[in-house]
Amino acid sequence: MNVTDIKASDIIAKIGGFNRAQAIGLNCLIFLAVREQTTVTYQYEEHDFEDIPQQIVTLCDRLDDDALLDLAGQITFSLVTEKATAALEKENAHYLVQQAIDDQNQPTLLSDY
Repeated sequence: MNVTDIKASDIIAKIGGFNRAQAIGLNCLIFLAVREQTTVTYQYEEHDFEDIPQQIVTLCDRLDDDALLDLAGQITFSLVTEKATAALEKENAHYLVQQAIDDQNQPTLLSDY
């Protein structure tokens, strides 16, 4: 892959193993770089986010502002989707436990008479 051919989707593929803190940190660096009209590397060095690999930061600097915002949007969407999925799984688990315990909805058996 040529350096000039970097796309947000390429960076997304490389950060698939990021934990929640790293993803949020990268988003912060991106938004700060766009807001302050600096590079992601400058923000990285300024705020010392050591848990984000330098290689990812360098790749981000190859993107223009629109592509950076697209990347940040994709990261945000992933974080929101992860949170919604976890909440849904928790709600479904609660419903299944409640359903298993609640015997009022069970029909009586003929042998009960």
